[in-house]
Amino acid sequence: KLEQARVELKEKLAKIRDEKKKQAVERIANQINELSKRRAEHFNNALDKLASMLERIVSRADKAESRGLDVSAARSAVTAAQTAIEAARSAVKEQAGKVYSVSVSTEDKLKVDVGAAREALHADLKKVFDLVKAAHDAVKAVAVALAQIPRVDDEPEATSTNP
Repeated sequence: KLEQARVELKEKLAKIRDEKKKQAVERIANQINELSKRRAEHFNNALDKLASMLERIVSRADKAESRGLDVSAARSAVTAAQTAIEAARSAVKEQAGKVYSVSVSTEDKLKVDVGAAREALHADLKKVFDLVKAAHDAVKAVAVALAQIPRVDDEPEATSTNP
């Protein structure tokens, strides 16, 4: 898909006479796609960390529940966080599959054409960032809900039979 976009760009750039402009547009188009790939990878890593944090929080909630504490508020927040993480994961997956191509019209409008591709990338990355941020906030809400339960981390008193 990326290779096909490069070939199409080269064909479109054949109309342009200035070699420096051709090379600049090709370089920028490659940079835009590389940036998209890097950011998608970064967001995936962030979501992996959030998912592992959520697992640790759920483990703490399980321990608290086994000691008889009421963790229903934390459980509902866990469901919301899992939904937010899944929504962000699907957006990141979609973003990773996107290929940005510069639509070359005329030599005079190259800057505008490249700018349009950059703006499209920026808008898409902003949407994905907002979903990852929402997932982060949801995981934080779970941690806060669990922390508001009194004595959630206290270990139960061990009963000893020492005389």
